[in-house]
Amino acid sequence: MSVKHAGKVPAKVLRRVSAAQSLLVVTHARPDGDALGSMRALTLAARAAGKTAWMLMPDAVPTRYAFLFADETPAPAGRFAELAAKAEAVVILDTSVFGQLDGLDKAIPPVAEKLLVIDHHATPGELGGLLWNDPSAAACGVLMRELIEAMRWPQDAAVCEALWTAIVSDTGWFHYPNTDARSLHHAAALLEAGVQASALYDRLLRNDRPERLKLVARMLGSLEMHCGGLLAVMTIRKADFDASGTRPDETENLINEALRIGSVEAVILLTELDGLCRVSLRSRTRLDVAQIAKSLGGGGHTRAAGVRISGSLEAVKPRVLAALTEALGRLGGSPR
Repeated sequence: MSVKHAGKVPAKVLRRVSAAQSLLVVTHARPDGDALGSMRALTLAARAAGKTAWMLMPDAVPTRYAFLFADETPAPAGRFAELAAKAEAVVILDTSVFGQLDGLDKAIPPVAEKLLVIDHHATPGELGGLLWNDPSAAACGVLMRELIEAMRWPQDAAVCEALWTAIVSDTGWFHYPNTDARSLHHAAALLEAGVQASALYDRLLRNDRPERLKLVARMLGSLEMHCGGLLAVMTIRKADFDASGTRPDETENLINEALRIGSVEAVILLTELDGLCRVSLRSRTRLDVAQIAKSLGGGGHTRAAGVRISGSLEAVKPRVLAALTEALGRLGGSPR
């Protein structure tokens, strides 16, 4: 198969990974399929190549992705200092900002000389160490497969399933605007290696608890339309979690429900948590929500971004609504 669509792994990255006999692989809080699949794939492939590798992240694995970790639970943030001391390289995946690494902001700087940060978000990095940031990659999983290929590490069924999970999560099963020849090239290679796409689709997207659908109903019941139909705003409150019997880790991708509305260019989902509000932003074709999230203290992709803001949902909502309203006003014209 042609590899003309594959990216090139920086030589410094290859040298760092090759030289390290032990790796601590870390990803961000509130992990999605890209973060989890990338972490699992790199860890398993490194072990198959004869290296020692540990996984660590600030949050528990969401139920949706538990099958990837059936035989092993990633270490909690409290073990970072211990494991980082043992590792010859600390690899942070799918983020390059402290704001997504709950509880690690003070633990990371002392090991900066061991740090390798691999990310594909448009927002700039601040973690220090060696940074490989490629915003042209549709998913961190794309970078992981390119790294594993370049290292000539084994890719067994578990590694391929983890890579598939990563890539399909951030491309929306290949219908998001970031889907490109590069991501499809790697997807084709994984299918040739034996990945069962239909079975994984059922496991990842047709395996919800009934309670999650109740949460969807409550979220849709909060729907507001602004800016002449260009902007949809939805909320999920703590009372919605309680009434539906769901958890905050079951909200992944719920924001996309509002993009079913033909006129909508952007969506805001505000989720009420203890002492703060999680703001998720999506856009269809024209609005750079990463820049809006950055202005509010967050970041992300051009079409998908977010930020956590201290304060009540009532206090945060007007601020975010004003930022999106202003940005959409600058666009002008019709939504399509």
